[in-house]
Amino acid sequence: MYHHLRGELSNLTPTSVVLEVNGVAYDLRIPLSTYEGLKGKTQACLFTHLYVREDDMRLFGFGTTAERELFRFLLSVNGVGPSIALASLCALAPGQVVQAIEAEDHEMLQKIKGVGKKLAGRLVVELKDRNLRALLGVGDPEPGSAREGAAGSRPEKQRSKEALDAVAALVTIGFERKSAQERVDAVCRRLEGQLGPGNAGVERLIKECLRNR
Repeated sequence: MYHHLRGELSNLTPTSVVLEVNGVAYDLRIPLSTYEGLKGKTQACLFTHLYVREDDMRLFGFGTTAERELFRFLLSVNGVGPSIALASLCALAPGQVVQAIEAEDHEMLQKIKGVGKKLAGRLVVELKDRNLRALLGVGDPEPGSAREGAAGSRPEKQRSKEALDAVAALVTIGFERKSAQERVDAVCRRLEGQLGPGNAGVERLIKECLRNR
């Protein structure tokens, strides 16, 4: 129904964007890879996919046609809904998803939230022969880039803005809030030891949380 939308960015989070087009504001769900490309911009063109199921209607936006086509291929697999398809593009770069499917790397695919052993196998079986790399124009994969006071969890007021944004993003794609908070706090502690306080950035926090089950 919609091929793409071009307009003014009026709101941007790691998992969503509000794009105003000719006075109409569209609320789109986006993958982390698209978010990274939109930061600092006031105008954008997003390739779209409208998901409709009975009483569920959601609009998704992507910075490239490769992201959108991979999202659609993932949706075609039995047992994969939009949350898992979107989480795939948050946890891994498009090229990494394609490589994992082609190499039958079940372990890599299981790093995606909601993908267990059986679903990882189904992704490989149903998509391996679809020649995703050629169809998507994907090159080599990109390099790897709780309740307050609970044990191992930081009080909300002690979390940085990046950590709070990361928690919100994880909740949006299906994590329980307590689990999201504990996961973000653990990653923050680990990265602070490597990079120093406040240097990880929200994108890396989200990626690390999604890659560590």
